Amino acid sequence: MQEVHRTELMPGVHLTCVQTKKFKSSYWALRLVTPLKAETAALNALLPQVLCRGTARWPNRQQLAAALEELYGGVLEPTVTKRGESQCFGFAATFLDDGLTPEKTSLLDREAELLGDLLLRPATRNGRLRADYVTSERANLMDDIKSAVNDKRQYALRRLVEEMCAGEDFGVSRLGSLAAAEKISVAKLDRHYRQLLPSAQIELYYCGSASPRRMELVWREALRDLPRQGRPELPLTRWRVEPGERRNFTDHLDVTQGKLVLGFRTGCTLSGRGYPALVVANALFGGTPTSKLFLNVRERLSLCYYASSGLDKHKGLLYVQCGVAFDNLARAEEEILRQLAAVQAGDFTDGELDAARRAMVRAYRTMADSQGAQEDYWLSQALSEMWLAPQELAQLLEDVTREEIIQAAQKLRLDTVYTLRGPEGEEAQP
Repeated sequence: MQEVHRTELMPGVHLTCVQTKKFKSSYWALRLVTPLKAETAALNALLPQVLCRGTARWPNRQQLAAALEELYGGVLEPTVTKRGESQCFGFAATFLDDGLTPEKTSLLDREAELLGDLLLRPATRNGRLRADYVTSERANLMDDIKSAVNDKRQYALRRLVEEMCAGEDFGVSRLGSLAAAEKISVAKLDRHYRQLLPSAQIELYYCGSASPRRMELVWREALRDLPRQGRPELPLTRWRVEPGERRNFTDHLDVTQGKLVLGFRTGCTLSGRGYPALVVANALFGGTPTSKLFLNVRERLSLCYYASSGLDKHKGLLYVQCGVAFDNLARAEEEILRQLAAVQAGDFTDGELDAARRAMVRAYRTMADSQGAQEDYWLSQALSEMWLAPQELAQLLEDVTREEIIQAAQKLRLDTVYTLRGPEGEEAQP
């Protein structure tokens, strides 16, 4: 059994505490949440990397590692994601659960203090963030941005989002642009960091055996010096129901396998009443190994090396991703749309529906087995201003009717098609 408690520690600073004795480790996360903007995305992506290099008390990686080792081998990592048109960045840590330490010695205060120091008391030189840390981590960030093209599947999806959401903040990469990263100076990052502390929404998370009241106390003490300027407000994610005319984009790279990505507007986000039906509709269409895309486009017709669909629940988008031989791109797209039309027409068996529903229900009901998955889930709930437990959402999926699934599928509108092909005139077959 586990209990979930959420409280506001100070204006714009919330703690979500999942109390459970299921795990041998405790999971902590501290995330700053700000609007996703092209001007600040790279700054936000770089900041946690620099902060995790050291604190005033433990000013380098070796000393910080020693401090983590004293906490029975704690593990720390910087994080950066995007949720709709918000950017979430900070760090996550795991420690030996408090109930399992020798002689039941509590380490919660020391663990929270370390995380608080990472945010509030970073390693500095001459009164600002260390130039050597900023320079080296900026180079790492630029390498990460450049290397995104190496994973062609993810690259194709990112290019689809950039074109589909051009002019929308959602089109901005979670890491920002290479041009923006190149322009980050020590002074610029230091100034941005000091502006964030009083203004950013902060989401704290804990999963372990300690009580919510105990966690409130340790976090309040760890963040006692955090400046606040009222309660920050995040922008509502903008989404279009009717996309207008379909748009097509093609890139040519030195690849031997084509990539086809179709972007649909769903008219529904996580907070919408139709979201449970949309989840099952996606599972039926392409979200599971028993879906129509997998069984027909990939297996029966052998048109794709892989074919699947997925939802962005914050932005209200559905993506179909395929790896395709160049001469099968048109046929694959035609068959994908044929399978969608079948779902929209209710042309699926009770067996197909049951398999899709079971897969989604199982995913939510087993979420309690992963601390990281739970943190991701509750962060999404918080940013959507919802408070449904995974078990409650699983029950809503159980109750979705065939008619509701058909209605959700019928709202899908094809907005953008992106194709990645080989060099013009030189497309080789694998």
